[in-house]
Amino acid sequence: MKTLDKIFAIAILCLVGWSCTKDLDLAPEDVLSEESFFLNAEDFKLFATDFYYNLPASGEGLRDRQSDIGYNEGGNDISRGTHLAPQQSDFWNGSYSSIRSYNFLLEKIDMAEEALQSDIAVYKGEALFFRAYTYFSMLKAYGGVPIVEIPLDTDSEELNAPRDTREEVVNFIIGDVDEAIDLLPESNEGINIGRLTKYAALALKARVALFEGTWRKFHGSGDFNALLDQAVDAANQVMSSGNYELFDRRDVFGDESYRFYFVLDSDGRTNPVGLTKADDKESILRTPQNRDIRPTPWEGDGGFPVWDVRMQNPTKAMMDLFLCQDGLPIDKSPLFMGYDSTHHEYLNRDIRMRTMMYVPDNRYWSFRFAEWWRVWDDPSVNGFIYMEDGSYWGGRTATGYNGQKFTPEVEIPLGTEFPVFRLAEVLLIYAEAVFEKSESISDADLNRSINLLRNRVGLPDLSNGFVSSNGLNMREEIRRERTVELSYEGFRYDDLRRWKTAEIELPKPVKGVKFTGTQWETDPRYSDNVFQTDQEGFIIIEDNRVFDPNKHYLLPLPIRQLIINPNLKQNPGWPEQ
Repeated sequence: MKTLDKIFAIAILCLVGWSCTKDLDLAPEDVLSEESFFLNAEDFKLFATDFYYNLPASGEGLRDRQSDIGYNEGGNDISRGTHLAPQQSDFWNGSYSSIRSYNFLLEKIDMAEEALQSDIAVYKGEALFFRAYTYFSMLKAYGGVPIVEIPLDTDSEELNAPRDTREEVVNFIIGDVDEAIDLLPESNEGINIGRLTKYAALALKARVALFEGTWRKFHGSGDFNALLDQAVDAANQVMSSGNYELFDRRDVFGDESYRFYFVLDSDGRTNPVGLTKADDKESILRTPQNRDIRPTPWEGDGGFPVWDVRMQNPTKAMMDLFLCQDGLPIDKSPLFMGYDSTHHEYLNRDIRMRTMMYVPDNRYWSFRFAEWWRVWDDPSVNGFIYMEDGSYWGGRTATGYNGQKFTPEVEIPLGTEFPVFRLAEVLLIYAEAVFEKSESISDADLNRSINLLRNRVGLPDLSNGFVSSNGLNMREEIRRERTVELSYEGFRYDDLRRWKTAEIELPKPVKGVKFTGTQWETDPRYSDNVFQTDQEGFIIIEDNRVFDPNKHYLLPLPIRQLIINPNLKQNPGWPEQ
């Protein structure tokens, strides 16, 4: 049976020019034309399969380096506020190139014979989904952009169209998603495993509606209630479908269950009990990868997974967000052990902290060298002791913190997949949208959303009584849970902007571990390191950061596009030329 990753191999051959038809004709066998393709439903399916390459197969999680919870070696121009308007943009060009492909297929579907329409309607749904997904990415970056609904030629008048408004783009995205919901199937089995379902479209709708609803609320840019209602409704449909459940296999993995979710493979090599992607009921849509046909991409020769959290340099801001096991933040909990030892701050904390991050002087395994590979039958062999010498500073970590989310422990290549949409995000969308509608949320709604996430990592329930009795803020706790659960999956920078807190969080110095006066400084393995520190002794990785609220909430349009199309207008604060 052909699952999606096997269909990729066929699609590649077809789309680069090999003949996919079996019947003999007089057309050249190494060239495809519109007349010789689009003859049956399988042709439309193969064309739509190519769209799945546009899912975040590489580096979506690295976008968290643009925020406060991750740091790029050498810094990040966007997070430090020093980025300039580019002459050209691969993101802009690539987005419109993809949109042309979606529009091309939509046009071919509309032109297809009536007898084919029922068989190819699902591929119209796929094209609409991907068009909405791409426009949403552009909306987050630029705000309003030109909406293009047809495949353009070099002389198309739409090439000189002005930007559509932000509201028009949002309405267009949701219109595409709503139509896709009606066209996509309830579920996919057999040869269609891995393809879109209506619930992936509903998850996208929930994500879009929450983003724009909260953007409008906190930026004061229009009515937000209708969008938050749509976010609640779409999320609720996914939650109520019965198709998805959180991955919770503490029965076999113990505290490591959360981490193993992110490294499930097709053949069960990545965990001690042989679970595979077929055991994952949490993912709604994953980036299709296969060890043999389309393996997980890696950074460099034998390097890290392209979305590996170790490339993120987790920051003190991230580490301080993890709750203590009593459900309280570190500044309120008597369980917090402080920073004086290299491992004290990891004690008595949310188990996601210890399973997502390397703890100094503990043994770990990795895929990079044979002597590091995990042997499931004998955990005493191979591996490495994290931070056993001072060489990790400036090499593996700039902050003293290091992550292992998405990191396998066995030899690559693998077919681990990036979770584009998963139930955990939908639960968080539901809770936040419910709260932001009226700035309140019932315990019942917390129990069917956020508390499911807290329960699987052993944290006590979040309730209105718990918040009140401990002097907490419900909005902050909902946002905390979102940031921790979805960390290094690419959400944080966009979250800070939609909440309009980027102007508060991003100018703060990037900090690492507490060095001065702690075991880090007195341990001879690390004592030769010299760092800039703050008054409390925490390492300062980067200072003098800027976020201009009149400019930096949107990215600049590429200058070349403004020159080519004088009807485009630049975002506020950025140069026209």
